[in-house]
Amino acid sequence: MQLRQKEYVMENSNPFTGTWKLISWENTDADGNVTYPYGKHPVGYLLYTSDGYMAAEIMASDRHQRDINFPLEPAFAQTLPDEDRVAAYNTYLSYCGTYSYSNETGMMTHHVKTGLIPSWAGNDQSRHFRFEDDKLFLGGKSTQLIWERAVSHA
Repeated sequence: MQLRQKEYVMENSNPFTGTWKLISWENTDADGNVTYPYGKHPVGYLLYTSDGYMAAEIMASDRHQRDINFPLEPAFAQTLPDEDRVAAYNTYLSYCGTYSYSNETGMMTHHVKTGLIPSWAGNDQSRHFRFEDDKLFLGGKSTQLIWERAVSHA
């Protein structure tokens, strides 16, 4: 009973725990020009669990492939034509692993275990964070991702 109470307190003291929905991703260059790597209306979810795991999935909202009748079975995924595979890679980002954060430094670190970009596995992705009006801001000067808590479906 005591352990459950401790777990509950730990979970509630972590402001990241839960599911976050992507609102926007903006990159700003040195001249102040803003670009949107996954379009102005990206689709994405960021999950943080109370036991320290995380997962991020982001995609452009206008993804498509040439053959809309392509089989849905996962076994066929590797047979997608090269042109469609390139388009899928260029419009999608995913990775997962564990995470740690410091309120003192305002830094969130994703310890990547697996993901779409091979060189990320085994490495850390660190970024500044802040909370404002029930939104989570991740990034820095040149990159800013804004997330809001996802609506519960439980």
